[in-house]
Amino acid sequence: FHIGWSLSLGELGFVFALLAGLVIGNFFPGLAKYLSHAGKPEWYIKTGIVILGANIGIQAISALGLASTVILRGLCAVVEAYLIYWPVVYFVARKFFKFTPEWAAPMASGISICGVAAAIATGSAIKARQIIPTILASVIIVFVAVELLILPFAAAYFLPGDPMVAGSWLGLVVKSDGGAVASGAIADSLIRSRALELFGVRYQEGWILMAATTSKVFIDIFIGVWSFILAVVWSVYHLNDPKAAAGGGKVSKKEIWNRFPKFILGFVLALVGIFLAGWAHPSIVAGAKAGAGQANLLRAVFFGLCFFSIGLVTNVRKLWKAGLGRVIGVYSVALAGFIIWVGLGISYIFYHGILPPTL
Repeated sequence: FHIGWSLSLGELGFVFALLAGLVIGNFFPGLAKYLSHAGKPEWYIKTGIVILGANIGIQAISALGLASTVILRGLCAVVEAYLIYWPVVYFVARKFFKFTPEWAAPMASGISICGVAAAIATGSAIKARQIIPTILASVIIVFVAVELLILPFAAAYFLPGDPMVAGSWLGLVVKSDGGAVASGAIADSLIRSRALELFGVRYQEGWILMAATTSKVFIDIFIGVWSFILAVVWSVYHLNDPKAAAGGGKVSKKEIWNRFPKFILGFVLALVGIFLAGWAHPSIVAGAKAGAGQANLLRAVFFGLCFFSIGLVTNVRKLWKAGLGRVIGVYSVALAGFIIWVGLGISYIFYHGILPPTL
């Protein structure tokens, strides 16, 4: 259409899509009803997540050539996100904000792992009501936008002497793929400029971004595994049913299969398929990167449609009564109370003293 300008909103563009859907859904009921047949937020986001699998697969191929320290750091990110962040967020949501397991599990995944994708994958795995990942998605994307505006600049101000610590930290704290990569890119530019100003050192471009991306990629790879684990646990202990939860019990393979989010299979197949293809035939990696980049643009379209659809089917009054305010409380406490500081501390342990190559 020869449009020569852009607002360059990045992840924040999803917020505008959400607001547009909310306006139509709450003030133009006739139009909302007409569009509702196409308003399928879960379908759009699941399709986007499958496309994301291909992008992560080719990024993982690139990670094979990184230094062993960076690979180890990425693996440790998995331990942090799934075994430290997740249970703490779950505990805070249950103990202090009185959320049910049906709410607390997708919330813990969304806040501690991978934002919208993890929240929806977990919601599907435990058979949560659709309104739960809907609320979580809207809150997560707003927090990501705020983090993107603050954390890269904080990293550049406080960590110019530890650039790899800064990159890894952002990969752990900013809870969306686009947000984490964007924050890493911003920090890469800011820190290189500040290091040149303060220390007279000119770092090679891209290493800080690489640290952020690697942490995020390793966390993303295990979304499917974690969803399967939660599907089994929720099936065995019936955690969405307070009466059945007391005794636990046996569960059939069919029940586990029914609970398992099937789109995760597409995500894993896309990831593993492109990874194995690139590993077996290194000559295709450059072309696969270009293809994954184009596919990622399509993923952004599906994510945008998802957020518009979320707004379209959302009644704001019911949403607030359902627990939106408390979700914001959990996210604020978790992020400011320990996620930022634990991520910073462990990033410091692994990356302190490791510097990018200099020009």
